Amino acid sequence: MKAAVYRGPGAFAVEDIEVPVPGPGELLARVDACGVCGTDVKKIEKGLLPGPRVFGHEIAATVVRTGAGTTRFREGDRVVLHHHIPCGSCFYCAQRIYAQCETYKRNGTTAGFEPAGGGMAEYVKALDWIVERGAIPIPDGVKPEEAAFVEPVNTCLKAVRAAGVAPGQTVLVVGQGPIGLILMQLARCAGASVIASDAMPDRLELSRQLGADHAFDVREHDVVREVRALTSGRGADRVLVAAMGQAPITQAIEAARPGGQIMVFAATSPGEIAEVDFGRLASAEKQLLTSYSASIDVQEEAARLVFSREVRVAELVSHVLPLDEAPRAVAMSQRPGPGVRKIVLRGAA
Repeated sequence: MKAAVYRGPGAFAVEDIEVPVPGPGELLARVDACGVCGTDVKKIEKGLLPGPRVFGHEIAATVVRTGAGTTRFREGDRVVLHHHIPCGSCFYCAQRIYAQCETYKRNGTTAGFEPAGGGMAEYVKALDWIVERGAIPIPDGVKPEEAAFVEPVNTCLKAVRAAGVAPGQTVLVVGQGPIGLILMQLARCAGASVIASDAMPDRLELSRQLGADHAFDVREHDVVREVRALTSGRGADRVLVAAMGQAPITQAIEAARPGGQIMVFAATSPGEIAEVDFGRLASAEKQLLTSYSASIDVQEEAARLVFSREVRVAELVSHVLPLDEAPRAVAMSQRPGPGVRKIVLRGAA
């Protein structure tokens, strides 16, 4: 089969590899769609992990074979496959900090080599614990490109809930790339009034179409001043940060009201550094929070939001490319320009 294989920094290409064979309790699925995630792009670009690996974890697929003892699914079933599932019994699971669970850190979907997601391939194998607790049936009428958003929507829903977004609040979402647009919609679903900021006019326009109450171009507006003007001078109750760098972090902290919370979502790899004036942060009792990866607690709700189209994800897709163009898809995702939002790889024909 074809797979986009990462072999180290600068070594990422489509190759022919063996189709994985499902063992007891496992399943083999044909990849119908796989979203290109910024976390995987960073791993490829920065060489954060040793190769060879096949990345890609935003997976919608169709079951083609099951291993002995696999009863939840059969050939022809369409499924979303999560790649991480916690054990449910360790110290971190008891605290509901699932991403720090050692079992969670084990990747449970693979196209070969060290398990690393495996969605950037024609076929992917789900290991037994993923089949039992991390595979979700896809309803009729939901396109693969939509279903592939269940995992990223899960990660965003986890962050929005951790930030305590609630009805009546004013929420600023910094950055309106695909993740920022999901965060914005989830904040709206939670009953908040949402302000968005970005530097790309097309993203801001889409943000307005998807429900943002206000959307400001950071090149033309003082976003902090605009937020305060809309909140009787206080600032935003919550700020969700979906863009990394000094300017977005500074904007987020300054735009939050005294006692407000800033959720930093975008930092996912070492070396993403920004300066913080802790004197100003602490004296105003602003809380700086972080969130990473998905939560099994919101797994079903995230799927429902995508499948019901309560969170609109189809509009976030700007490019659907064949697997052969995986290197191009990653390159486009590294430095997206106007018109580039979410890129989805099409699976086997």
